[in-house]
Amino acid sequence: MATINQQTVKNRDNARIAGIQKHCMTQASILVGGVAYTPAQAIQIYQNDLDAAAAVAQARSAYKAALAKAKATEATTVTFDSAFKHCIEGAYAGEPATLDDFGVTVKGYTAPSVTTKAAAVAKAAATRALHSATGTNPGLTIPATPSSTAQPAPVTTPATPAIAGK
Repeated sequence: MATINQQTVKNRDNARIAGIQKHCMTQASILVGGVAYTPAQAIQIYQNDLDAAAAVAQARSAYKAALAKAKATEATTVTFDSAFKHCIEGAYAGEPATLDDFGVTVKGYTAPSVTTKAAAVAKAAATRALHSATGTNPGLTIPATPSSTAQPAPVTTPATPAIAGK
């Protein structure tokens, strides 16, 4: 069986119409599936199918054009909205009710909990232990905190030469 696509249906409908016009116009009726149709009615059935297919093609073309326009305007709107949101946030930073009128919600900062901090410290200690045991120089350790015994280098000032001869 042949593949039925839009072009195949269009060719079939046109061929049926041409065949009816050439061979069946002198007949009073055409018996199809137990129902009698006049040649004009049979032609109209195929013509309705052609008209519907043409309407679908036109609607599809209009849809594609509208979709392309929507994508273009959306790209412009996203760029504008990002800049506009920053302007609103700057202008009304201390006024959450006004920001809410614009649909902007400011997310507050949530400090990490004590358990989260403790877990981070434990994980860092485990990482240092692992690296000191398996690194390129095993035995060397990564200091956890700066050494408190380290002395800063003494600051020396260059001696000012005396101006001779005055």
